[in-house]
Amino acid sequence: MKYKYLILLITVIINLSFAKDNSKPIKQKNATATLYASEGNKEIALDTLVSKLPSIGYSVVKSNKNIQEFYYKKFKEKNVEMISFFGITDDKVMRPLLLQNPNFGAYAPFNLLAYKTLDIGKDDNTWYGHLNANTMLDIMDIQDTKQRDSFHKMVTNLDTLVKKEMKPTHSKVFTRSNKIFKDGLIKMVMKFKKPEDLEEFIEDFISEHDTKFSQNNFIIAGFKDFKFDYDDQDLDFDKYDAYWISMLCHFKFSNSIFNRGKPEAGMFAPCTIYFYIPKGKNELHVGYASVKNWITSLKFTDTKRIKYMKSIDNQVVEIFKELGFTKE
Repeated sequence: MKYKYLILLITVIINLSFAKDNSKPIKQKNATATLYASEGNKEIALDTLVSKLPSIGYSVVKSNKNIQEFYYKKFKEKNVEMISFFGITDDKVMRPLLLQNPNFGAYAPFNLLAYKTLDIGKDDNTWYGHLNANTMLDIMDIQDTKQRDSFHKMVTNLDTLVKKEMKPTHSKVFTRSNKIFKDGLIKMVMKFKKPEDLEEFIEDFISEHDTKFSQNNFIIAGFKDFKFDYDDQDLDFDKYDAYWISMLCHFKFSNSIFNRGKPEAGMFAPCTIYFYIPKGKNELHVGYASVKNWITSLKFTDTKRIKYMKSIDNQVVEIFKELGFTKE
């Protein structure tokens, strides 16, 4: 009888060890991202999740919710039931990272995406998630192990909360091609004469920047002044005379992708553009992740669409050149 129970116990343990948990991501080489799913429209649950982000140190730079309504109003197209973007960051973790490497600004904030398609018959789930930490780190070309570990831990804290609050039932992994993120980060610099009032110079530049991009059908979808925020809290950020980010979006471009069969590409949007002036230098630096990363990371194949994506990428570079920047 004793052996009978022992055999039964062993059988249970073996079965449990092979039981499939669909909410866990499949470890896969070159994984771009893992998205999780919960059945039905989970907009209310997502709002609750976002409200709890401060409990793990995160803040929302900007919520851009239910963008499908704006797509429909402007383009009379509706191919997703819901798509929302939450630009999030952890200021405490990011401060030492930004001081060590300004390129971290490309994903400060990074985007927490949520969407649900209209095709309930095929997929009645709300999908949510973000780019993998490794994807963001590789695009930013972060090589330092300690810096990577710190960023990983920050992202893992988010994932833990997401799973706890959303209780996903399954997941899917997106993989990229074997290409390395070559020139994944675009960096430019503008040299300027020392102004009488640096703050006024920055305000004038931001106004000119926003006007120039809006004239080219771009939208500023969020803004954060890291230098001001840290100084306001009496936290050391003296490496920079200025450091801010602007979240850039192009409505026609995003509609052509997110609203036409590739809502998962919203993980890359809005694009965070970071600006900084090194202490004591008359140089304004700008950097951001290239749209080319989208093509590599999500295996775009439509040549017409890829050509259009690259044209938007080139347009951003040209606008910055008009503003006085040159590539580093």
